[in-house]
Amino acid sequence: MSAKADGERAIAVGDFKKGFKDMEISIGTRINCVLHWAGPGTVYAIHGEQRPGSVRVTCGIAHSGGSASFDVVFDNGRMSAKVPECIIRGVQWSVLPGIASAEQIAEALAHAACVKAEKANAAEQAAQRFAAEVERLRIVPAHARLKQGDDQSSGKLAAQNIRAELKAAFPGIRFSVRKESWGSIRISWTDGPTESSVNEIVKKYQGGSFNGMDDIYEYAGSPWTTVFGGSKYVFTSRDHSAEHVGRAIEALFASHGGLDGIERPTPETAFRSFVAVPGEQWDLGTLIRVRASEMEAGR
Repeated sequence: MSAKADGERAIAVGDFKKGFKDMEISIGTRINCVLHWAGPGTVYAIHGEQRPGSVRVTCGIAHSGGSASFDVVFDNGRMSAKVPECIIRGVQWSVLPGIASAEQIAEALAHAACVKAEKANAAEQAAQRFAAEVERLRIVPAHARLKQGDDQSSGKLAAQNIRAELKAAFPGIRFSVRKESWGSIRISWTDGPTESSVNEIVKKYQGGSFNGMDDIYEYAGSPWTTVFGGSKYVFTSRDHSAEHVGRAIEALFASHGGLDGIERPTPETAFRSFVAVPGEQWDLGTLIRVRASEMEAGR
């Protein structure tokens, strides 16, 4: 595609709101941003000289041009300072009817100040509650067997305490608790408690989660990870012995009327049994696997 064609496409995309690309934005201009945290708002300050004709938005993504910036106060109390001209004239913004008066702008700014103060107060109270819970956890007698430290992400301290907790909660069950790279802990065992029972104990050591929308890991430290250690991820994996699978087969066939006439698989072939079960969306092997995962060993 020629440079001229590229330029024509950029202009066409940038001019998505008729008249907005070339119009002069003034203080009081009502404006809308489609981002979830924004919405309708008002321009209350302008910095620099506007050059609307130089703004280019290529393929709806790349923004360039313009020389001014704008301060916007949103109706929900949020604010954005010095939004570049190429962004405010881009695909996520549009002009709303009407011009806000000086009095309306003052009211919007006062509302934003109140929202900011309320958020600051809420954050301070949350921090105080967090600190109080940290101090409480440090002296709880029931946690005396656990080690304390400031390792909130590597998983080293967390792994030590996980071993101690699992040993106390499930005596006689052998757990493998391994610290892996990138601050991850992997826990595995055979039979014994269900995976959900173990997760109730160990998941509090996970110090965050992956945000697939933004493709980032978000840390969310808790009082527990602050005192007893944390790890980026805590994974659990439970294996089943042939004896446990056999009990799951017996339990399933005893309680499921739709299995009459279906040959029982052996524990060795159970999970590979792809026989259709009347009234079920899952095959026989999947139903056995689910039943085994829901049963504690010996039950």
